[in-house]
Amino acid sequence: MKKTKYEFGIYDKYGNLNGVYFIGMLFFLFFLSFLILLIFKNIIKLHSINIEIILNGLIIDFKSMIQIYKLNHFLGLLSSFKTYIVINILVVIYYIYKTFLNKFEQRKLANYGLENYYLKKKLKDGYVYNVVPGEVMEYDKFLKQFNNMIQRNKMGSCEIKRVDKVGVKVRFKNSTPSIEDLNKLNPKDFMKKDLLFLGFEGGFKEKRIPKYIKFSQLPHSFALLGTSGGGKSNTLNHILFSVFYNFHNIQECNFIDFKGGVESQPYQNLEDKLKTGKIFTYTDNRLELYKKLVRLDIINKSRQKLLKKYNKKKMNSNYIYVFFDEIAEILDYKASDKTDKIIQDKSKEIIESLFRTSRSSGFKLFYATQIFTSVGSGISNSIKNNTIFRILHKTESDEGIHSVIDKEPLEERGINVKEFGVGEMIIKNESEYFNIRTLYIPDNFTKFIKINSSKPNEKFLKEMNEVILQTIKTYSFEKSIYSMEECLRHI
Repeated sequence: MKKTKYEFGIYDKYGNLNGVYFIGMLFFLFFLSFLILLIFKNIIKLHSINIEIILNGLIIDFKSMIQIYKLNHFLGLLSSFKTYIVINILVVIYYIYKTFLNKFEQRKLANYGLENYYLKKKLKDGYVYNVVPGEVMEYDKFLKQFNNMIQRNKMGSCEIKRVDKVGVKVRFKNSTPSIEDLNKLNPKDFMKKDLLFLGFEGGFKEKRIPKYIKFSQLPHSFALLGTSGGGKSNTLNHILFSVFYNFHNIQECNFIDFKGGVESQPYQNLEDKLKTGKIFTYTDNRLELYKKLVRLDIINKSRQKLLKKYNKKKMNSNYIYVFFDEIAEILDYKASDKTDKIIQDKSKEIIESLFRTSRSSGFKLFYATQIFTSVGSGISNSIKNNTIFRILHKTESDEGIHSVIDKEPLEERGINVKEFGVGEMIIKNESEYFNIRTLYIPDNFTKFIKINSSKPNEKFLKEMNEVILQTIKTYSFEKSIYSMEECLRHI
């Protein structure tokens, strides 16, 4: 018969108790704690630590115990040393409690196929698990099985990270705030200078934490992804709330809307009302879009020349924002004739170029799309690879999810994109991940928005215009569609 291996002495890695060892430990602890109490009593009595005297004191105590037992039997012994016995019983009870707590925790791990791990340390907001000595670290298995345990035991969302080579730290977070948690909050109260307000995430201690990112640290390309109705439009409004609040750092905002102009109309109304000279909207005229893209391409190339002239690496102000609503409507378009095809090809070429080259020249490119894969969206690998900041809303497609965000970070955080509610999203910014919920921003928010603008930098604009004129003269125009002369009249 195979002998049971008890990895933890008192129980094995499956949480089965070693009865003989357990009973032996109870007697051992009782005797040891009783002995320690007697030693402590003698030290207090003598006011000094003298081994010989302490041993003599213990001998006297044991002789006294034997004498009491002979005269009054066991009840007399209990009565004479009741204080010590009560303390010893409490020590034993505490040991039983800790043993069964750890045993049940190990049994729970084993029930979920995680018998190779044990609870090393309990944290205020989580646990540290180590690999059982002699067993193998199976991190992927831990992620999968532990997430099952979280869901079945309703333990809330968590963050899981490796610790050294044999450990895993699990920290439990408050879940992403619900709509009800946020419905009385006003986005105006969370606007901050030079910061983009992203929304709220659940904290390890706080129920909700506002999440910000510095405008100076924003990458130059952003993707808003998810199925129709998943919250992309609200997220765009949420972002624009901060953009308009920090309008002093912006040279212009361009809104390209090929869904009939419905989404971009509020921004056109805002420009008509405030006459900032910084807001431009383009709808579904592809020829006009091409001309506007040529303008942006010329500005990009001119800014690069200016950077080179002053030996600078990037623009730190006067940003140019470009928002593509449903970029697939632009990129995945089938031309109807030769001229239409030239316009389409040139438009795609410029968009690709902006994503590749406009980082240093102060462009911020946002686009919304339902899917992120190249097939069906028109989004090339070049655009995808240059999109560092990705916001993913609810979607049912595993392929779509994992084309945006790696599978492992989602599993580490127990996040299920398919179950996202309204306004909930996950943000990937390079190697960072945030699970947040936006505030509700009505489509007519521009009626109440306050734009913090500033006087334009006349010196910069004058020099920029001079460089733009030089760039136009050397720019490669498709003359049959858009000539240099026409560009000079409109730029």
